[in-house]
Amino acid sequence: MARTANIRRWLRRPDCPDAIRVLKDLFDKCFVPVSRPDALNEFVERKGTHRAYVAHDGGNLSPFKTHPGNSTIIYRPLPSEPPVAGQIQSIENLHNRDGQNTGVRLHVCRHNLLSKALYDPFLRFPHFNAKTYSTTLRAAEDIIGLDDIVAHAARYDYSHGRSVMVSLSRQ
Repeated sequence: MARTANIRRWLRRPDCPDAIRVLKDLFDKCFVPVSRPDALNEFVERKGTHRAYVAHDGGNLSPFKTHPGNSTIIYRPLPSEPPVAGQIQSIENLHNRDGQNTGVRLHVCRHNLLSKALYDPFLRFPHFNAKTYSTTLRAAEDIIGLDDIVAHAARYDYSHGRSVMVSLSRQ
C-alpha cells in the first residue's frame, strides 16, 4: 500500500519525467485498473475472422494450437443432451453486415467416450466432478456458442488411451 501511494504521489509531481508517465499509460492499457471499468471499451475491435482467445466466466478460452491448457471444456452440444468434454479447435468471430463484431462461435471436437472394456475409476465418486474419456477426439466438429459451455475443464492423461476431465465449474 505504501509503495502504491509513493508512486501516485510521484506521478502527481510537476517534475515527474515524461518517460514514467508513458510507462504508467502503457501499464494501465495492459492491466485495467479497478477504478476504471469503462476502460474495457478502449480495446481495438477484432476485425479478423478468428481470434486467439475469448474471455468467458472469469477465465480465458483458447484454441488447442494457441494454448492447450485453456482449450478443454465441458459443454452441451445440444440443449437436450448431457454435457460432454471437448477441445476447442478454433474461435470464430461473428460480424453483422456493417462489419461490427457481434459475438463468437467455438468449433469444438468432442472427446470420444471411454470404451466399455475400460474402467472409469471416478464412477464411485458421484460428487466429484471428474469423468474418464478416451484421449481421441471425434473428427466432426460441434459449433457452439459461449452459452453452451458448462465449465472450463482440466485434463490429465493418466494411462494409455484414457484422460480424466475435471470440471472447474465455480457452481
